[in-house]
Amino acid sequence: MLVSDLETPAVVVDLDVMERNLSRMADYCRSKNLVLRPHTKSHKIPELAKRQIAHGARGITVAKIGEAEVMLEAGITDILIAYPVFGTGKAEKLAELATRAHISVALDSLEVAQAISNEANRKNARVGVLAEVDVGFRRCGLANEDELLILAQKAAELPGLDFKGLMFFPGHFQVAEKERAELRTGVNDLLSRTQKKFERAGIPLHTVSGGSTPTALEGHLFSGVNEIRPGMYIFNDRNMVGIGIARVEDCALSVIATVVSTSVSGRAIVDSGSKTLSSDRHLAGDGRGFGIVKGDPNAELEHLSEEHGHMNVNFSARKYRVGDRLTIIPNHVCNTVNMHNRIYGVRGEQVETVWEVAGRGKVQ
Repeated sequence: MLVSDLETPAVVVDLDVMERNLSRMADYCRSKNLVLRPHTKSHKIPELAKRQIAHGARGITVAKIGEAEVMLEAGITDILIAYPVFGTGKAEKLAELATRAHISVALDSLEVAQAISNEANRKNARVGVLAEVDVGFRRCGLANEDELLILAQKAAELPGLDFKGLMFFPGHFQVAEKERAELRTGVNDLLSRTQKKFERAGIPLHTVSGGSTPTALEGHLFSGVNEIRPGMYIFNDRNMVGIGIARVEDCALSVIATVVSTSVSGRAIVDSGSKTLSSDRHLAGDGRGFGIVKGDPNAELEHLSEEHGHMNVNFSARKYRVGDRLTIIPNHVCNTVNMHNRIYGVRGEQVETVWEVAGRGKVQ
C-alpha cells in the first residue's frame, strides 16, 4: 500500500526518522550511564515499546494501570506506573500485575502507599515504590525533604512494598534552553538537599528518576539522577520544535489531511479537526496555530472545530484546491495518537506496517 492510498485523516510515522530518534536517545543514555525508561503514553503501542527496549531501554513507564495491563499482556515485564494509584479496585489490579511482573509505582502520600500495601500483602506480591518530588511543576509530589523522608520511612515499613527511591517530573521545563538552565538551579538545590537527608538517615536511593522529552538530553545535569523517562522523543512534535528540542526533520509523526473546501475566501478547510489533531495549544512563540503545514510555512492552521481544520491561506503563495493532500505536524503527539485506532509506519511512499493503538483510552 502507498501513502497516497490511505484514507484521510491518517496518522503516519516516518520509520527512518523514528529509528534515528530512538538511536539518538539510546546513545545519549549509554554515554551518560543513565537508565532509559521511556514513557509509552506518547504511542501506547506495545510493538513500539519493544523497539525502545531493543534500543537499550531497561523497562517502560506508563500512566495508568490499563496501560500497564496492555504492555504486560504483550510480554513487557518491567513497568513503572508514574501515577499515584488509589482505590481498592485499582490497588487490587496493581497487586495482581505485581505477581506477574516487576511493577513500581510513584506516590506522594501514605494513603496511597497503605492502600497498595494492603492488596500487595494479601496477594503475596511485592511493589516497588518511588516517592514523588515536586520540583516546581506543582502537580503531584512533595516539595520538602523532611516530608519526603517521613513518607519513605513509613512506606518502607509497610508489608508488600519495597522503597526504591525518588521520582520527579519537570513539566514546567517546556521552555527554551536558557530558561531551563535557570530553572534547573532550584531543582538541583532541592534534589541535593533531599539526597543528603536520605543519606544521613541511612536510606539508600537506588533510583532517582527524572526527565521528560524537553529535559531528556540534559538528564545528566540534574543532581543524582540515574534514570530518565522521556516519552515524546520517539516522534517529536511542533511544541518540541518550538522550544528548540527538535527540528522539523526530527518529527516522525504527522497527519495526512485532505482539503475539503475552499469556498470561503482566504480559507482552506481540511478534514482534520480537534478529534484528529487534538486542541492542544502551541507552547512557544505567539502560541498561535494547531500544527505545522509541511511545505507551506505561510499557511496557518488557526482554528479547529470537531471535524474541520480551518487554515488561513491569505499569505500563502500556494493555490489550494479541493482534494489536495497535506501533511501536518501536530502541536502535541500524545493526545493526537490517543484519538486514533491505528497509525501507519511508512518509509518513503510505502506503508510498511500498521500498528493498533492498543493502549488507546486506557485512562483507568
